[in-house]
Amino acid sequence: MALLTGFILVAMLGIAHHFGILCVHNCMPRLKHQTHRAVLTAFLGLLILHTLEICAWAAAYAVMLDGEWFGTLGGVYTGSAEDLIYFSGMNFVTLGFTQLTADGPIRIISMMQSLGGFMILTWSATFIYSVWQDAVKKRSQE
Repeated sequence: MALLTGFILVAMLGIAHHFGILCVHNCMPRLKHQTHRAVLTAFLGLLILHTLEICAWAAAYAVMLDGEWFGTLGGVYTGSAEDLIYFSGMNFVTLGFTQLTADGPIRIISMMQSLGGFMILTWSATFIYSVWQDAVKKRSQE
């Protein structure tokens, strides 16, 4: 059940990220004479998008931990929203090495978040690189 839950959450993350990148792209100024603004808009848009994604996972963890059917968090976990955001963020950007420990099936879900985070971060890196590359090409043509 935990693997399926993790899979569904990662699939939802991918769908949300797809539409988030479309929003970031639509907010970017056209590259005609604003190449630096386009790159910075992409960067800041992705920063906001990733922060929202981390917070959404923290909310999902709060629901799962509230029922205790997926396990618990231990270590220095106090039950605060800050702890959940920290746990989610560390899983999202690394392999989940934190001062918090996951016990029970929630370990599988946090592993899936690490997989999803890796996929999303590489997707975002590719997007921002392509924006930067387009900006450099546009500047060199002037």
